[in-house]
Amino acid sequence: MGEIKGQLLGILLVIAVFGAVAGILISTFKGSAETVQEQMENAIATNYMPSGLANQDISYHY
Repeated sequence: MGEIKGQLLGILLVIAVFGAVAGILISTFKGSAETVQEQMENAIATNYMPSGLANQDISYHY
């Protein structure tokens, strides 16, 4: 019975660690995506990009 409890605890710990890492990565990538979107919008607003690219819609819908 002790072996089964140990294995279950190990599985729960692995799931918890992967969940924590996934949460950190998701929040980091969302923050980076928002930063890139803001920079692209600023570049378009200041006419930094060629006119062919400035007319494209770069908004993202989640």
